[in-house]
Amino acid sequence: MDGQGTRVAQGVDTACDPWDGKAAEALVSLETVAALRYRSRFGDGNLNGRSYGGQILGQAMMAATLSAPEDRPAAMLQLLFLRGADPTRRITFDATVLQDGKRFSSRHVVGNQGNGHTVLSAQATFCAPQPGPRHAVPFAPLEDPESLPDLTTIPDGLMAQLRPLGPYSQHIKPSMDFRIPEIERQLSAATAEPRLRFWIRCRQPLAAGSRTQAAVFAYLSDWWLNFSSVSGHLRDLQERAPLYLSSLNHCIWFHRAFSPDAWMHVETESPCADGGRGLSIARVHGRDGAVLATSIQETLMVHPDGDA
Repeated sequence: MDGQGTRVAQGVDTACDPWDGKAAEALVSLETVAALRYRSRFGDGNLNGRSYGGQILGQAMMAATLSAPEDRPAAMLQLLFLRGADPTRRITFDATVLQDGKRFSSRHVVGNQGNGHTVLSAQATFCAPQPGPRHAVPFAPLEDPESLPDLTTIPDGLMAQLRPLGPYSQHIKPSMDFRIPEIERQLSAATAEPRLRFWIRCRQPLAAGSRTQAAVFAYLSDWWLNFSSVSGHLRDLQERAPLYLSSLNHCIWFHRAFSPDAWMHVETESPCADGGRGLSIARVHGRDGAVLATSIQETLMVHPDGDA
């Protein structure tokens, strides 16, 4: 173990390496410090100066993957965001073996940053495909994602209507390709509903069979997922101070192995928002209509102190 690795193992913070700004695969990559202990290499911040939640998800998924048998693909990830992380500092991930059974392998992952501050707690399960009944809700692709504009084309007037949602902007992470069909209808305060559909993929191709595929999907799965929890309230929020939005927990079920460098159609819907918390459920399909994954996220969505 080198000197830098020793410092991380003892809980001393170190700065992240510079990132080339392109590959999502790099953003979820980890260095092995010791058996079942890993640390992040790069940071990816949000506009609010905190680590992008998707990167936290992807790195936790990667830590679990590195500690699991190679012949068992990811089946499930559930993660609690315990506190905001600093994107300029490394995170240390400690994995614990919960199960290596006949069909399933399960891992618990805890991420710490700085002086022992726990930023996440996650559990992941891995399972090779098993014989059993099969079904899937059919899905027919609705348009060619290549023909859709990206967020940079959103008209200024429409963008102004998203002001109450704080973090939502025309900003696009360079590691992903993201397209929203029917932008005017889906994002306008007059017509937005508690649902959103979009297309997404990582920009740089992944090697066939890469063990980073599930982690890269986890990275992408946080992008605009919780918009459905707040979009139906856009009209009422126009005269209010921006909401404070923060991911509380996130779950992913991987229904089959797939590569997130191909276009994926995401349909997210919010069945309920109450008590300052909103729930968003996303169904993810491939361009060929195959069911790929399901994601669920609970989001804190509150008005700033003093804005009654």
